[in-house]
Amino acid sequence: MSLTIEPQGAAGSKLPVWDTICFSYSTYFYNFQDVLRICWLWLAVTALLTGFANWLNFSWLAGVMADLKLPPQMQTHLTSRPVETVVLGQVAGLIFILAGLSIAVAWHRRIILGEHPGFSGSNVIAKNLWRYMGMGLAVSLPLTLPALVVVLPKFLLFPPVKTGAVSWIAMLIPVSFLLFLAAIAIMLRLILLLPARAVGDLGLTFKETWNGTRGNVWRILWGIAACTMLPMLPAQIAFVSFFGFLPSLSMFASGKFVERMAITNTILALYFLLILPIGIGFLSYSYSHFFRRT
Repeated sequence: MSLTIEPQGAAGSKLPVWDTICFSYSTYFYNFQDVLRICWLWLAVTALLTGFANWLNFSWLAGVMADLKLPPQMQTHLTSRPVETVVLGQVAGLIFILAGLSIAVAWHRRIILGEHPGFSGSNVIAKNLWRYMGMGLAVSLPLTLPALVVVLPKFLLFPPVKTGAVSWIAMLIPVSFLLFLAAIAIMLRLILLLPARAVGDLGLTFKETWNGTRGNVWRILWGIAACTMLPMLPAQIAFVSFFGFLPSLSMFASGKFVERMAITNTILALYFLLILPIGIGFLSYSYSHFFRRT
C-alpha cells in the first residue's frame, strides 16, 4: 500500500489533520506484518527484562506494605529498593527507550522511503538512529527550562532558606507552568526534524522547520494525541477497571498482587511499543507534507 501526502512547499501551509491521521492508522493496519517484523525482537527482549524488573519491584513493594502492618521492631524490609532491583529497572528502561527509537526509525523509513524493514533491531548500529536520538534530545531541550525556573532557586537558596524564600519560590510555579506550555509549543514546531534525521535528511534546519510549521501547532498537537493517546486509551481503561485508580491495601495483601501487577505493567509496555508506529506514522506523513522534496 502506498499512501502519500503531496508536499506543499510553502511556509505556513496547513496540515490536513484528518487525512494525516487516517493515513497513519490505515498504513499501520494495512502493513501490520511489517510492524511485527520491526517489533518482534524488541517485544521479546522487553517482555523478558521488563517482566522480571516489574516482578522484583512489586515484590519489594508488597514486602514494604506488609511490614507497615507490623510493629517497628518486627519490620524487616528496608525502605530503599535493593541494588539489583534498581539496576535491572534501569537496564530495562534503557532497553525500552532503545526499542522505541529503533521501531520509530524503521517505521519512518518504511513510510517515507518505502524501505522494506530489515531484521528487527538491526538498525541500532545505524547512524540514522543515533542522529534521531540526538535530535530528540535537542528538540526536548526546551522542557528543561521550566524545571530550572523552580529547581535552581531552591538550590541557590538552600541552605539556609532565606526569609520569604518559600513563598517566593511558590510564586514561580505558575511561571514555570506557562514556560512549560511554551516549551511544548516549541517542541511541536520542531518535532518534524525527527523523521528528517531518520531518513537521512540532514539539510533540514531548525529555522526551516520552524518557518515551515508556522500556524500548525494545534494541528500537530491534536494529530499526535489522536495517534498516541487514543490507541492507549483502551489499555488504560482495562487497567483501571481491573485494579482501580490506586491499589488498595487488601490488594497488597493478596498473594496474587505481585503477579498481577508485574504481568499487567509488562503488557502495557509491550502494547505501547506495538502501537508506537501509529504516532510515528503521523510524524512521517506530516514531514512529507511540509518538507519532502521528492
